[in-house]
Amino acid sequence: MQGVDPYTYLVDVLQRVAIHPASRVDELTPRRWKALFADAPLRSDIEG
Repeated sequence: MQGVDPYTYLVDVLQRVAIHPASRVDELTPRRWKALFADAPLRSDIEG
């Protein structure tokens, strides 16, 4: 619905959740994530 690639989103959020402040967890919802992090998502070290 937000025009976000699910794979890119999940890889980023699963890595980011460990370092992201709990008080700002709403930033990791797809809508907010797209505005804040989609331009430079975290990538997996195991991507081929």
